[in-house]
Amino acid sequence: MEGATTLIAAVSALLWPVIVIGALAIFRSPMKELILSAKSRKFTIKIGGQELTMDEATEQQAKLIGDLQSQITEIRALLARTNPVEVRAQPAFSGPQVRELSSVLWVDDEPKNNSYFVEELGRLGVRVDLARTTSEGLSKAGNRRYSVIISDMGRREDGKDNFRAGLDFLKTVRETDSDIPFIIFCSSRGVREHQEEAMRLGANGITASATELSEFLNLARLKKEA
Repeated sequence: MEGATTLIAAVSALLWPVIVIGALAIFRSPMKELILSAKSRKFTIKIGGQELTMDEATEQQAKLIGDLQSQITEIRALLARTNPVEVRAQPAFSGPQVRELSSVLWVDDEPKNNSYFVEELGRLGVRVDLARTTSEGLSKAGNRRYSVIISDMGRREDGKDNFRAGLDFLKTVRETDSDIPFIIFCSSRGVREHQEEAMRLGANGITASATELSEFLNLARLKKEA
């Protein structure tokens, strides 16, 4: 019995490579097409009865989200004009909206979290330079004059978690530049815990809302002009 078990195990060990090779041979053409499709992002999904590539679906989604943000911004502006006390933006921004938006320095150790926003700015012809650390951000800010700086709050830098990285970055920037618009884009918790200090240190705003950020950057105007 023990010999039969050993024999079965040995045969199974020999058969698995044969099965795998056979499967690869049979499905080689479909797998090759699948890999090539993935490389060129030709996966399709059916929406509204139509086959759309991932690129086409992503583009339509970006347009819909962008339009929604523009509409919300315009509604907020209208309500603010009719009842400015009750409709005051929370958190508040200090200073005017960015009027000449040509370049953005965005400091965030997880830049993929802002992929949609960066893509949208690119569509509007705005240059976006990304930095993952405070030191990298300071280096880029020293080499170029940006229309606005955006920073997250907490970052992992030099092997340590710095939950005040955005504030430290803001403080250093304000030591040499008191005029450049500076926005902290972080979590709702970050807004609650650091709003007062951020504004005191010279931030023009701190928000967890992409719509509020869009409003400050005046993207609605840029979209109309595009």
